Amino acid sequence: MKKFLEGLNAILLLFMFLIAILTVVYRVFLKIPTSWSVDLAQFSFIFLVFIGSAAIMKDESHIKITVLMDRLSEGVQKIFRIIGRLLMIPFFVIFVIGSYQNLKFNWTIGLPTVDWMKIGYMYLILLISGIIMIFYLCINIYNDVFSKKPRPSKPGGAS
Repeated sequence: MKKFLEGLNAILLLFMFLIAILTVVYRVFLKIPTSWSVDLAQFSFIFLVFIGSAAIMKDESHIKITVLMDRLSEGVQKIFRIIGRLLMIPFFVIFVIGSYQNLKFNWTIGLPTVDWMKIGYMYLILLISGIIMIFYLCINIYNDVFSKKPRPSKPGGAS
């Protein structure tokens, strides 16, 4: 699933790049203002951020400060990781519920400049990414509880 999310993010990044190029071509060379490009760029950025956040939740690659955790033993680190993940789950559950409620309310409302792009699509991405993040949190909790192997201290297994 992570590879799929990363591939989707690559496509979204290309889409954002093409929108930026089209905006420059339209404004500078054709002297035509493009109000739709700002809305599509904002939506694609939101999609990029949340899909990317869901993808890196698997490896726990989000930015974190580990100066205190690095000084603890592996067993204590494991306990704190489990507690931290358990504290994150209620936040993501509320996030998913709110995304679903907004999805229902905004599904048919189009953007003023791009009628085919519905505001509900954004909330759909938020809903899906929230569910994926909860899934990865649960998998990581399971792995920490039932794993006997020590966890690498840095991403990629480097020490």
